[in-house]
Amino acid sequence: MNEELLKTVQKASQGQPDWLQKKRSLAIMLQKRFPLANHQQAWLAKWQQPSIAGNDESLSLNHDGDDFVALPINVAVQKYPELLQENLMEKAVRWQDNQLNALHLALMDTGQFIYVPDETKLEKPLKIELVTRSNNPHNLIIVGAGAQVTIIEEGSYETQAPLYTATEILMGAGAQVKFCQNNSYYGNLVCQAVHSYQARSSKLDVEGIIPKNQHGYSSFYSFLDGSDARWNVQLASMVEADCQQEVVTQVDGYGENTSAQVNEWGWVAPNAQLKWGKLATVDDEPLELHQHRVIASSAKTVVNDQEETSHFNAPDDFFKTQLPASSWLARLS
Repeated sequence: MNEELLKTVQKASQGQPDWLQKKRSLAIMLQKRFPLANHQQAWLAKWQQPSIAGNDESLSLNHDGDDFVALPINVAVQKYPELLQENLMEKAVRWQDNQLNALHLALMDTGQFIYVPDETKLEKPLKIELVTRSNNPHNLIIVGAGAQVTIIEEGSYETQAPLYTATEILMGAGAQVKFCQNNSYYGNLVCQAVHSYQARSSKLDVEGIIPKNQHGYSSFYSFLDGSDARWNVQLASMVEADCQQEVVTQVDGYGENTSAQVNEWGWVAPNAQLKWGKLATVDDEPLELHQHRVIASSAKTVVNDQEETSHFNAPDDFFKTQLPASSWLARLS
């Protein structure tokens, strides 16, 4: 165990609730017992001497009403401890899954909390527009049973250091959520996760633009807990020259009529690499899975691993032709 890292985390968490101080310290003490996350050695090495940001970040979404709650996560842990203690990094981005997640919990220093009560239907989208220099921002979204909401995340992450940003979406029975993401990153090493937990009959539509940093790893995951849960994901990526992007989509769960649908479109510049991982269940559960993958360049187009002659001269042509006109992702075209 790194004693200096533990002291840094304990100092940074002073003033937070006892349960969170203990949880963060425990993450440091136990993290070596957990598996090493794939490709994350650069993050782990850098974070042995971390820079923990102050609480001066700009959060434009700040509301505490009967219709919904939206607060900085450092405020929410004080005001709504019953919601945070039970759910923070326990059901979607789980802190005990690997060393990277454990350190992310220990070093988490900013983020957004959103809570939408049961049966609430919000007509206007909620926007997360976090501007921060943090290396470990974290968003927690809880949507109650039967509630409906659209959430748009367009953050600006200005650190040059290796960054891990995570968004958790926890949904009650029958909840319906549309989640759109298009963040801006300044650093060259970026890991981002959008993970969810879905109760029965819930529906989550995710539409995400993969960032344009030099080296990126993106993880999209959902635990489908019960019958008739639906996880629909649309992703688009434009990988610039000499850059690399890897995207993983995975599901867990069980239940009759439970399914996952993933559609992915990517354009790669010369000497760029884009890997759309195969949609899979973590523990071989018999879920209904559907995936459509396209990677295009001026030289060739690969559709579901089958190479074709390219019909596109530029990314604008590709995305305009391929993306559904009704998709939030159509802004790329």
